[in-house]
Amino acid sequence: MAFCKFCGGQLPENANNCPNCGAAVEDKQQQYQQNSSQQGGFMGADNSMEFDPADLDRPEKWSFFLAYLWILFFLPLVVCPDSKVGRFHANQGLLLLIFSAAVSVAAGIIGALGSIPFLGGVFSVIGGFLGSAGALVHLALFIVQLINIVNKKAVELPIIGKYRILK
Repeated sequence: MAFCKFCGGQLPENANNCPNCGAAVEDKQQQYQQNSSQQGGFMGADNSMEFDPADLDRPEKWSFFLAYLWILFFLPLVVCPDSKVGRFHANQGLLLLIFSAAVSVAAGIIGALGSIPFLGGVFSVIGGFLGSAGALVHLALFIVQLINIVNKKAVELPIIGKYRILK
């Protein structure tokens, strides 16, 4: 379901113009290209047009922020179970949790190789660097998503955001 970017009205499937305000409706391909170019290639697709504008700015959107803090990804599903935007952010939060866990496990395994004679120090440094880099990436993505939520946008995480675990 799509919504008009001018008046926020619901658009019928394959509509050329908004039935409420008469504004021209962009086709999905043009809309995707425009959203991707606006993100500068770093972030994933902007899915804001797929959601009701009122759902993007609901009073419980504080739970959308918390969805990106590790295990709290499920919070929007509990606080506002009827929200499609909440489900979107819960899914993105779960993907970020899985990414962070995978990086932490990899860093731990590489760091554990530090007990190997001669090359152990190198593995310890690489494991520590990988763990720190993963934490910084998580923090950066949290801040970017926080800004997107404040600006009433539903933007996918880069690379991993296109996957849907929670449908």
